[in-house]
Amino acid sequence: MPWIALVLFLLAAAPPAQAQNFEPECRVHRLAKTPAARETMGGLGMPPRHLTSDEVRRTAECLVPALDRAFAAANDRAIRSVRDWLQMSRAYKASEHGTYLQVFANTQAAPSYARYEQGPPMTTGATIIKRAFRVEADGRAHAYRIYVMEKMRAGYEPALHDWRFAAYESNGALVGETGGRNDARVRFCAECHAAARAQDFLIYVPPTYRIPAGSAPR
Repeated sequence: MPWIALVLFLLAAAPPAQAQNFEPECRVHRLAKTPAARETMGGLGMPPRHLTSDEVRRTAECLVPALDRAFAAANDRAIRSVRDWLQMSRAYKASEHGTYLQVFANTQAAPSYARYEQGPPMTTGATIIKRAFRVEADGRAHAYRIYVMEKMRAGYEPALHDWRFAAYESNGALVGETGGRNDARVRFCAECHAAARAQDFLIYVPPTYRIPAGSAPR
């Protein structure tokens, strides 16, 4: 019947749903055992549920396969062009994204980044990425977005010191990129980083999370 054909066509054309990249064994059991204490997870501009440093470490270790899959799925030219990444934060830290983030840099960005507030402005090609995971109210953990900052050629977008901001879902789907597709969906990244305009738009992790020059590759 014609209506059946139409339904099948619409189903085939619809984009795949964003599946959360849960690892069955990756769960913060303390949260799962305390339903009365559950609350809504943090969102944009809000901190995530508080985890102990040991819970963060164990959750991140458990999620390594999912985090690696998310990183591999992000079809970003800056990510694809780099063979090795240098870890620039000691551990995943709570962020205003409502997630836990860890920071990495390519070899061009790392020397300046490792000097933090005293570092010189980044040069063209310098790239910073953040991997993230999220913990839901019932304790289930999953890989979250990949965030990218890439220093573009002079004149690319002077108001942003020529940085390109991009974000990818854990399944590789593009959330958006400044100056490109879905610009409005990631423009808030640039607006937030503008608060650090005096240090080339870079918002550094707190001192206790910092790794000096000579950090280990990813």
